[in-house]
Formats: sequence, structure tokens, C-alpha cells
Amino acid sequence: MFEINGTYANRKGTYKVLSLDPPRMTVRYDDGSTAELNIGIQERIWENIQGEEEARAATRIARQRRANQDTKHIIKSLSMVMEEDLSVPGWRERIIVVDNSGPEMRAGDRVLFFAVEDQVFFAVATITGPPADTVPKGFFFSDEELENLRFYPIDLDEHTYNLENAVDLDSIELENVPNYRRQLQKSNTFLQISEDDFELVAEMLTEITEEEEEDFEDEEEEEEDFEE
Repeated sequence: MFEINGTYANRKGTYKVLSLDPPRMTVRYDDGSTAELNIGIQERIWENIQGEEEARAATRIARQRRANQDTKHIIKSLSMVMEEDLSVPGWRERIIVVDNSGPEMRAGDRVLFFAVEDQVFFAVATITGPPADTVPKGFFFSDEELENLRFYPIDLDEHTYNLENAVDLDSIELENVPNYRRQLQKSNTFLQISEDDFELVAEMLTEITEEEEEDFEDEEEEEEDFEE
């Protein structure tokens, strides 16, 4: 997929391909530095970056639809004791499940996910549309249960894979929500907060996930070099 003189990017920045010598290629970054990179690894990174850009574009569209309306900023608390891979039911299908205790939401509304046992914020999502008309594939509920559930489509904007790296509740202050610490001690709580408070936590999560991705990609490069 790479072409000589083509411009691509990885987590370190944008680069131009100078030469191809499979399985490696020589590139020059915008700052003038050069590097030899593994083609296979860089192909996966480039595809991930393009996928992330598409997801961000979808999120921007959803937000624009709500530009003249009131966007909700919600914290949803979850019990993550049994979720070793930090995967919440519905995430693979890009769905969030909301019962009658939760708010009605629309495209552009934002959700922060909070792990009760670890007392950390670990993911951010954006609602991208109205509730599904039918039960999404992979969900099994009785008719009685379905009467109390809504299935909203989401884009998962940020997600740390290690709760030890997540944003600790004690490291932030939600200025516009009294007693928020006590309210977040129970699973399946939906707590509406201000946009400023929401963006503060979201930005902290973004920094964490970017560092995780860089570390993971560096490890992949080192493993590939070792195998060669």
C-alpha cells in the first residue's frame, strides 16, 4: 500500500516514504529526521489512524446536528469486576444500553464511563443517533426487559485498556455537581455534568490513550526487530 514519495503518518508524526526494501522502508519525518520502519507494522498503524479519523468525522457530524440544541454530558457508572478486557456489553457493536433510570439521549450527547470498584474514568463515547428500532445482534432479553431498555448507537472516542492508567476520581473536581463522589459509588448511575467538567476528564483520557498507543507501537517495533 505504501508508495515512494507518498505521505503517511504514525503516532510520531507525518512522514514521506523515501525507499521501499521489504519488509522495511526508509522514511523522512516532517522535522527532517529519517528512520527505517517495518512495513507491516506501519500499515496497521496507518489503517488505525484512518479509522480513527473516520470515527472523529462521524462524531463531528453528530455534534453539528446538535449545534443549536442542548447537548447532554453524562457520567455512567459501571461495575467492572468481571470485565478483565475492560469491554462493556455493547461496545463491540458500538451500542450503549440505557434502562429507565437513565436519561433520554440524542445524537451528539456525550458519555463518560466510570468504574465503581476502581474509582476511575476509563472511556468516552458520543451518541450518534436515535435508539435502535430493533434489538441489536448479540443481545438477548425477555419482552418484559426490553420494555425498559433503549439501545443507542455510539462512537467510542477514547478508551484506556489499563485501569491503573485511567483518570482517578480524586484527581478531578466536578464543580457543578454536589455530592458527585457519593452518587458515583453505585453501579448504573447516570449523572449529568457540565460541558467544562466533562471536557476536563475527556482531555485527560485522551492524553492517557495516546501514550498507551505509542508504547504499544514501540513494543511492536522492538518485537519485530528482535525476531529479525
